[in-house]
Amino acid sequence: MSEQSNRDELIELLVPIVEPLVERQGKVEEGLKEQESVLVELAGQLETLLKKSKESEPSPWNLYQGKPEKNAELLGEINEWLPWFNTTYGAGQSTNMIPSCWFRHPNVVAHLMGFYLSWKAANYGSTSPNSDLVYWNLRYLPDVLDIVNAPVDKGGMAGCRREHRAADRIDPVPEQVNDQFSRWLGQEYQKKEE
Repeated sequence: MSEQSNRDELIELLVPIVEPLVERQGKVEEGLKEQESVLVELAGQLETLLKKSKESEPSPWNLYQGKPEKNAELLGEINEWLPWFNTTYGAGQSTNMIPSCWFRHPNVVAHLMGFYLSWKAANYGSTSPNSDLVYWNLRYLPDVLDIVNAPVDKGGMAGCRREHRAADRIDPVPEQVNDQFSRWLGQEYQKKEE
């Protein structure tokens, strides 16, 4: 036997062993390339998220650092919404109503901002029925009304100075005090912009 034939036989014996290893190595390399591209994509997304978290702007309802014009817009919406709220949820019970001087009570303003926004979230944007409004009615509504009806020294409005409120009426729904609200809004939120 010649040296060449020995090599050929050896190659014939090794090919069945080496071919699967080469195929497997190719698949591993393909998988690594796919994982590398996924890792590159994840790194990009993480970088974007980190930039956003460092550069994020306050939400429109952020009373601490929010933009005054956005705060004023939401507070105006709340002022327009409250007569409907008082008529719908008040049902002749003053403890279920938000008095018209709500804006003169900073703690109440903060609670009403979240209260109104959660009501909006439960009532807008959803096309299929869910339990958000039921949760709002059963959980948020009584808790916020308890806060509003708490004594002034506890952050509520009970016992609030009478000059804040419109004169009592036969109809228990408080009238909006739009002139007072507009003056307050201009004084509190317009001065922040300057």
